[in-house]
Amino acid sequence: MFCFGLGVGLMAVFGFFVTPMAQEFGASVALLNSGPVALLLVPGILGAWIGKLADRLPIRRILLAGVSVAMLSLAVISRAPTLVLVALAFLGCALGLTLYGPLVINALMVKLYPGREARALALAAIGMSLAAIFLPVLVGTLLAHLDWRDALLSLAAGILIVLWLAILVGVPPGIVGAVPPEQGARSTTIYRNPAFWLIGLCVALGLNVSVVLAVSYPPHFANEGYSVADAGWFLATSGLSGLAGKSCLAWLGDAARDYAKWLVAGVLCLQIAGLGLLFAAGDSYGVFPAMCLLGFGIGAFVPLYPYLNSRYFDAAINSQVNGAQAPLFLPFGLVGAPLAGYIFDRTGSYDGVLIALACTLGVAALLVVRLPAVTR
Repeated sequence: MFCFGLGVGLMAVFGFFVTPMAQEFGASVALLNSGPVALLLVPGILGAWIGKLADRLPIRRILLAGVSVAMLSLAVISRAPTLVLVALAFLGCALGLTLYGPLVINALMVKLYPGREARALALAAIGMSLAAIFLPVLVGTLLAHLDWRDALLSLAAGILIVLWLAILVGVPPGIVGAVPPEQGARSTTIYRNPAFWLIGLCVALGLNVSVVLAVSYPPHFANEGYSVADAGWFLATSGLSGLAGKSCLAWLGDAARDYAKWLVAGVLCLQIAGLGLLFAAGDSYGVFPAMCLLGFGIGAFVPLYPYLNSRYFDAAINSQVNGAQAPLFLPFGLVGAPLAGYIFDRTGSYDGVLIALACTLGVAALLVVRLPAVTR
């Protein structure tokens, strides 16, 4: 939970540093906003390799190395004299975040809690929801008293200490991820398993819909005539609903383990219903239920991805499967947000985007229901 919240959860405060860095380096906000693309490129390129590491080396060491690389990279950014050095250090940060991010943490949960994967995965993923609540307050307070460089350095130092303590206390020191010799050969057959492609494409579509929505929410609400305060309440509602979605999966997921694909399809259909309500909403009374459905569905979908893989692949190669599927996310991730902006520029509305996203989720649901019944 700590690794989720203080890893990928850091993106909740990325925007706090964009404006002061743009002013200091004389760069455009659009250029700095392209930074998170590294968080897609690094896992997409190195995901399979990192997945093999997580299945063969002590996971505790991988996590500690990732935390150290990421936080030292943030420290470098806080003292970087040029934007080029900032970009290189951010690539290092993205590598560190990948080493202690979902790819490795999800594998740890699956290996440590056989038979209780859904609960472990969902509770760990709650860290992202908690980070979205607390990190903005913390960073806002730091920036109120320090310049952006000192605030970033303080944040990196604090996270380094907290995560090292959490990992040393909470993660067993043994070789949790080691692959037994008789199971090592199975990793070469994952590409021949139709479940690999069906799950990978389904999740690539579903998660990238979430990314596009996150980018599109603020301008969509502004275009519909809502105030910034209204948009804040809408997003807060979605965040709280996401927390409820993860909590519900923690309670229900393991009981429905033999029907995992139908659970995923149901969560995707909830999101489609939310998009339909958002498309039809004429006032805030229509937006709030839409955000509840979308937030709940997106929140539950995040831990369902590794859970679904755990139902169709041996736990000994779970990390390799997750890592090998990472490149499937790149095409959709790189074109989704720009395409949404293009549709808005051409039509002056995000209605077409909402329809396209609903259709995308429909395709994802059709892919997942084509999975065979779970036999193990």
